[in-house]
Parts: sequence; structure tokens; C-alpha cells
Amino acid sequence: MSWGGGADVAGAEASPHFVIVPMMAAGHAGPMLDMARVLAGQGALVTFVTTPLNLPRLGRAPGDDALPIRFLSLRFPCAEAGLPEGCESLDALPGLDLLGNFNDACAMLRAPLVAHLREDCSTPPASCIVSDACHPWTGGVARELGVPRLAFDGFCAFSSFCMRQMNFHRIFDGVDDDRRPVRVPGFPIDVEISRARSPGNFTGPGMKEFGEEIMAESARADGLVVNTFAELEPLFVDAYEAAIGRKIWTIGPLFLSTTMPSTATTEDANAARCASWLESKKPRSVVFVSFGSLVRSSLPQLVEIAHGLEASNRPFIWVVKPGNLAKFERWLSDDGFESRVGEKGLVIRDWAPQRAILPHPATGAFVTHCGWNSVLECVAAGLPMATWPHFAEQFMNEKLVVDMLRVGVPVGVKDTAQWGVETEAVVATREDVERAVAAVMDGGEEGSARRDRAAELGRKAREAVARGGSSSRNVKLLMEHVEQKKSMA
Repeated sequence: MSWGGGADVAGAEASPHFVIVPMMAAGHAGPMLDMARVLAGQGALVTFVTTPLNLPRLGRAPGDDALPIRFLSLRFPCAEAGLPEGCESLDALPGLDLLGNFNDACAMLRAPLVAHLREDCSTPPASCIVSDACHPWTGGVARELGVPRLAFDGFCAFSSFCMRQMNFHRIFDGVDDDRRPVRVPGFPIDVEISRARSPGNFTGPGMKEFGEEIMAESARADGLVVNTFAELEPLFVDAYEAAIGRKIWTIGPLFLSTTMPSTATTEDANAARCASWLESKKPRSVVFVSFGSLVRSSLPQLVEIAHGLEASNRPFIWVVKPGNLAKFERWLSDDGFESRVGEKGLVIRDWAPQRAILPHPATGAFVTHCGWNSVLECVAAGLPMATWPHFAEQFMNEKLVVDMLRVGVPVGVKDTAQWGVETEAVVATREDVERAVAAVMDGGEEGSARRDRAAELGRKAREAVARGGSSSRNVKLLMEHVEQKKSMA
């Protein structure tokens, strides 16, 4: 619970003090830590709230010690919430049935967080709470302290606004066919979505009420902070802002504004292996396949992916996170897949340096689950995508990528998976995989136009975070807004 070594906290009374509360999951905490670095780099003081098991997973960057960022580690109340010990992040939950308990445990952090912020005389009072939209309890923290709360939206504006309209208008009430497309009212373009492709996060006991609580607290927030950039989806940012009557600050892609985090020894080994392998490949020849930190694929589905990649006859890096690693390793051994593909394919277990692989000159396309962090990293790298959504808002992200930005080719998955529940079903065949890879790597006129559009988006992403760019300006405007609120308090 200490400040960075270069921070002059005692003399920083005039600086705004941001308290950042991320959702305890790698895909949520990472962007918020990048935001902490961006704000601290502009002179703000930042308290980053985490827990003992999540703290070492954050990935410290080389320049963090010179920034005024305090990592506040609060005990996570697993036992009190009915969770097994160690379940301090979403990816550590053994099943979806404990998601409600996890949310309850997060809400129990309210009292200790308020106590720390009130009693710690070594730091200036909080000026603002910036919390993941999935932490509605932090609205109460902000009101107790008498400071504004900003909701951090880890999704893009397109998907967040779409979900808001779906929930606000209850579009699936009375719809008995899960695959029937339903129009989303009040959206700036005609969009239809079925219940089968809609976000499945708020299912199970108490989840509907939790979703409504999130919406209610987001409506009370002083504004939204979104990890996107204005030039990527201007129509949807403007429409979302008008609908909620609140300011939306687009400040992404956040990872482009910060130094690459250092990594652990095992991750360094994978990074070195990937870098060496990529250097041996021709420019834009490699397909990168990865489905994020939460997806766990069944063995039958992994077999289909393997054979599809082999049939595509393209060099590939495939990041595998099987539901059962031992079964997958036995299959690899019995099938001889790695021996057959040889140097043409690289199979990485569990983790790969995605941010280094995507912009590498040898990488030509990304087969992705359409999690927003992955989409944004691919956009910034200027690459086209083959889209394979699984759950949450990923089918909506696919619509943005394929239909609006026109930089993606769908693999053809029809229904959302249920996070935390592994099934033996095969949702995409080897033929689907082979076809999608061929399409996204196509050298014809359509593929060339797709790559040109992707490269242009990559240029705009880098310009947005550069000095004078739209996201850079919004960071300054956000700080000015908080400073004004502070002076009025």
C-alpha cells in the first residue's frame, strides 16, 4: 500500500486524486491500470484498488515507480460471501453459479474502502471515484465521500449503447424464440439481435436485478469513461451521450499511451519463443489465434480448430486454453498434429504476448473471440480479423467489426456460449475455420480493401493518443472536469 518511488505526494494537495476501482478480472483491470498510468502521467494522484492475490498479477511497467500511483490492497471477503478461498477474480471462479457470490464479495469492499480513504492522513482526500460499471456499489462510496463517480465502460460505445437500449426497452419480453432477431429501438442504425446472441452475463439467480442496479448507478454517474477513440465509432459515441444525458470521455486505446508492462519468467519464455518464430516468417503471412483469458474450449472444438488451421496451409500461432489440459496434451501426442505442421505452426499453452504479436510485421490477421480489449489491440495494429464471439457483448462487437468497420470476416458462430460452462458441442467446424482463415488472408480485391481499411484505423488509433489527438485532449478535459468539481466542493 505504497506510492510510486518518484511521487511527491505530500506536496500534491493541488492535484486531483482519482480512486480507481477495477473489476477483479484481467481483461477489466488491465485497461484501468493503463488509465491510472495515463492520469498519473498528467500529474494526477491515483489510488488503484486491488486485492492481495490480484496485486501481483497486475503487471508493473518499468515507469510505474516514478508515477504517483498507490496500489491499495484490500482483503477480499471470500468466506463471508460464500466463495472458496482464492476466488478473488472472475477467472478464478469454478463456475457461473458463484458469480452472484463474487459480486456480493466485491460490494463488501465498500466499508473498508471508505474507511481507508477517510482515515489515511498521508494522502489528499479523494477527488473522484472511477469504477468499473460492474461495481454499482461504488456509487454509494462516492456519495459517502461527497465526490463524483465516473463509470468506466470496458466495452465499446456501440455495444454498450446497444445493451443499454436492449435493457431499457426490454426487447425480449414476450419473445419465446431464442433465435428470433429483435430490432433494438432508439439505436442510430437498424440493428437486430436475438436472445441467443445477446449478452449472457446477467443470467442466474439475482443477475437480472444486478443488471438493473448497474444501469441505475450508471445513470446516476457523473459521466462515462470509455476505452475507445472518437474516430472509431463517432456516430455511436454521440448517440449514446445524447441518450444518457451525460458526458462520455473516449480516452483509448489506453494501452497505446503507456509503457509495455514487464512480465513474469514463464511469460518471458513464451514471448521469446514467439518473437524468434515470427522473425522467421514472411511479412503479413501469419494467422494469430487467441480467445482471451476466460474462454475454455472443449477437446472436440480444439480438434476442429487444429485441423482447420492445418488445412488452411498458413503459418499460425495458436494460443490454447483447454478446459482439460491433460486431455488436450494426450490428443496432441496421439494425433501428431504438432509434428505434422512442424515450423508452420506454433502452439502456445495458456499465455502469449498478444500486444507484441499483433503489430509484428509477420502477422497478417487475428482470429479473435471479439473481446473488446482484443478488438482494440487488433485495430491499433492495423490488422483484419476473423471473428469468433463466445459470450458477453462479443456478438455485438462482431457486428461493429464486420458490418460497420468492415475489417472482419465472421467464422459463422450462431449462438452465445455460457461463460464458465464447458460443453462438448462443436460450434465451428474445421471447414468453418479453414474458410474464415482463407477469407481474412485473401489476397484478392476484397481482402486488399479490408486490409487497407484496417491499416487506416490503425493510423487513426495512434493519432488519437498522440499529443493533440482526440483521446489525449479528452484526458485533459476529464481532469479539468474533476478539478472544477473539486473546487466547487
